[in-house]
Amino acid sequence: MLRIIGGKYKRRKLNQPPLDITRPTKDIAKEGLFSSLGDLTNKTFLDLFGGSGAIGLEAISRNAKEVYIIEKDKAAFKIIKENAELISDPNVHLIDDDYLKAINKINKVFDIIFIDPPYKMVINKEFINSLFNNNVADKNTIIIIERDSLLDETISDFDIKVLKYGKSLMYILRSLWWKELQFTQEVLIQLLMDI
Repeated sequence: MLRIIGGKYKRRKLNQPPLDITRPTKDIAKEGLFSSLGDLTNKTFLDLFGGSGAIGLEAISRNAKEVYIIEKDKAAFKIIKENAELISDPNVHLIDDDYLKAINKINKVFDIIFIDPPYKMVINKEFINSLFNNNVADKNTIIIIERDSLLDETISDFDIKVLKYGKSLMYILRSLWWKELQFTQEVLIQLLMDI
């Protein structure tokens, strides 16, 4: 059973596309991901390959300011539309198109981008660069990639945190500047405590 597991729409049941079209993220993986992301208040969220829309709808349930869900498969998009109607939140925007065409039109930088692509699609440095080149990501954007395989080795310019749930791996990518900022803050705090 597919459902929203947290936030204001908690326990809402969702429709699921056939498993040959999409694979749902397990509840334990969803909970781990959203716990890791923390408070989504005033955050914008992009789900590049919507599937059932469950991840984007989970984000809006957990107070994301605005969520965009992109899906090009017609059958899956129909399910996403039905699921969005169950919630009827005006801050959920659905786009029925190829991800590259869609991000080219959006013209909005997102705080969080979730990527759970079709099975055989390669997510590499070129793919990640397309997010920056199309202005949906910047140095502050958190990029999450869900895979059941190792992350492409060309993706190395990030601070990468890995969450593992059974066979599913979630890679949380943050710009390296974020890690440097975090280190600087920790050093400043320590200096202040030493005074």
